[in-house]
Formats: sequence, C-alpha cells, structure tokens
Amino acid sequence: MNNLCNELEELARGEGQGVNGPRQGDGGASTCKCSKCGATISHVKGTPCNESKCPKCGAPMIGV
Repeated sequence: MNNLCNELEELARGEGQGVNGPRQGDGGASTCKCSKCGATISHVKGTPCNESKCPKCGAPMIGV
C-alpha cells in the first residue's frame, strides 16, 4: 500500500515551474484602464492598477 501512495504522489507533483516550457511572464498587466471613462496609462511595475487613479476623472484604474 505504501508503494502505491508514493507512486501516486510522484505522478501528482508534475514537473515544477514550467520545466522545458516557455516562460510565463510576470503575470502583470501592461496597461491600466479607467473603470469609468476608459482612459489608459502605462502600468508601473510594483504598483497595482487599482491603486492608481485616472488622470482625467479620478476613478480607480483596472489592469488590462
């Protein structure tokens, strides 16, 4: 029984962080868009879009 559990555990683990595959990127948005008027600004790395305010109307931005 113990060997079966070890075999199943090894199958479930996968290959880790994208072994032999393409890089996944940083996962962040490249542009922030206003949730109200649609204006766009470049995303500042390290600052979530929703912490930025629209320069035109002051509404929160969203990552796109």
